[in-house]
Amino acid sequence: MRQPHLSKPVTTAQVAPKRHLKVVQYLPLNGEPTACAAIWSEGGYVHLASPLARTRRGVLDPQPYVRMFPDALALIDAFEETMTWLDAACYAATDPRQVEAACRQHPEWRLQCVRYDGSDATLLGMGGLIRAAEKVVPMSEPVMRNCLLELIKQILKSEPELAGAQINSTFPNGTDVATLELGLDSVVLVTLLADLVSTDMIRQGLLAHHRMSDAHKGWAQCLLVLPELEMDQPVFMTSRVVVTNLNPGNVRAALVHMDQR
Repeated sequence: MRQPHLSKPVTTAQVAPKRHLKVVQYLPLNGEPTACAAIWSEGGYVHLASPLARTRRGVLDPQPYVRMFPDALALIDAFEETMTWLDAACYAATDPRQVEAACRQHPEWRLQCVRYDGSDATLLGMGGLIRAAEKVVPMSEPVMRNCLLELIKQILKSEPELAGAQINSTFPNGTDVATLELGLDSVVLVTLLADLVSTDMIRQGLLAHHRMSDAHKGWAQCLLVLPELEMDQPVFMTSRVVVTNLNPGNVRAALVHMDQR
């Protein structure tokens, strides 16, 4: 009986030409090319992976983008359109080189593909994507405020249960970020406490409850955002106060709950 043929160990050099792994770089205005995605071929399809285009229930999580481009939050809508185009280009392709060609043919999307070769440059690019996804890069409080405001805008725009809700005013400084109108005589004050530890959550929640009761006419509530908290869902602390972190799903659930009060 013949012995089965044993293949030689597969090396990285053998795999790379088959899958053509590439790093996609985004060229922001007045900025350096920055890695925004990775693409590769497998099973006759081009696969796209990017933490910067992560959506939940149709809401783009702005936090990875902000960590990667902290000075370009105003351009997040344009970036989302760019990533939508990239996704469509990958869907229509069978090889990453076709996506690379499409990026050259459409420079208006400000994308370019670079072969992943294990060099310092491509490793740094992939490392930057990982850091953006894993929250290794901290956000300053002003950037965090803008990130929260952008997240709320996206939720109000995409959530059918919040149709008609709108941002009534914003605050450039302090702990208050914005006031929302969810319905007739229903106001939500969004407050961000960036450095609060979990042991002080109850005290701050009660303070917010008394503030809503004393300082506002009509039905006023407080969305108390504590970014440092680890939680799987928002905490409905009192009839007027809901506590959440910056998780998009938690913020959405909190606002839907407050709209139904």
